[in-house]
Amino acid sequence: MKRYLSISVCLLSLLFFSATACKKSSPAPAANVSPATASPTPNIEAALSEFTKQDKEAISQNPTEPANYYNLANTYFAAGKYPEAIEQYQQSIRLDKKGEDFLSRFELGQSYLRLDRYDEAFAAFTEALKINPKYANVYNEMGNAYVKQKRTKEAVDAYRKAISLKPDYAEAYFNLGDLYTIMGNTPDAIKAFEQVTRIQPKHAQSYFNLGNLYTQSKRLPDAVKAFQQATLHNPKDSDAFFNLGNSYTGLKQFDEAIKAYQEAVKLKPDDAEAHWRLGVLHLEKGNREAANAEYNTLKNMNPQLATLLNDRLNQQK
Repeated sequence: MKRYLSISVCLLSLLFFSATACKKSSPAPAANVSPATASPTPNIEAALSEFTKQDKEAISQNPTEPANYYNLANTYFAAGKYPEAIEQYQQSIRLDKKGEDFLSRFELGQSYLRLDRYDEAFAAFTEALKINPKYANVYNEMGNAYVKQKRTKEAVDAYRKAISLKPDYAEAYFNLGDLYTIMGNTPDAIKAFEQVTRIQPKHAQSYFNLGNLYTQSKRLPDAVKAFQQATLHNPKDSDAFFNLGNSYTGLKQFDEAIKAYQEAVKLKPDDAEAHWRLGVLHLEKGNREAANAEYNTLKNMNPQLATLLNDRLNQQK
């Protein structure tokens, strides 16, 4: 029996005290890495080692069963051992006498893609589509490959094809949103990320990206709502709290901005810019004691920002 692993890929300016400045923006699709392709933790490494042992034992007992090689290939893929995965996917395909194993061909393409062997990746994806032309994941991965090659039009078409085959395909919408962001197509990027949140209402990164895009579009009330959702669904994201503070600042809702920046520095105590903005807002609210506390924090953390804050303190004596 085949053991299916989740191995597909999902798929920055700062101005002093500008409400439109975002600490972090959307990552490029090519930089998005699924858990299966990240460096394994010790526990995962142990599990992968055990899987590898079991898969090799299955092959020794039944060396003509394609699924055994497929499972071993998946294990190698999850461990980031792509050349080894390629060898096992190829063996699974060779043993596929009926020519029906589109998954091995698809995942062979993914392995080639991780090694930037694009021609071979596209050849494997094409073979998978010949067997199963309605497999949306193939088009999503082809979109990722096109992005890596900076072939944006083909990437858009591939993601849209994936979505047409699978209308609730959140990952393809997310990748499309990232691509539109890179292209500077803010309206379509917003539409794509909004669609992700309709499909997956707890998708924190999409809310975060929407907050940045709404900010760029000067839709600060919408940005506040988006960053609120981002912090709700990922309460450890200091950047989301920081950007929420920026949005509140732009709306002159200083009390709310202070609370957001305070959450940011709780999560990231060495965030000098959040401390600086807190100091400025405390001054705006007439709280010199709190502003001085931020100045003292900044003196060793970031002398340049400390000087800027001290200048403001002196101006308001």
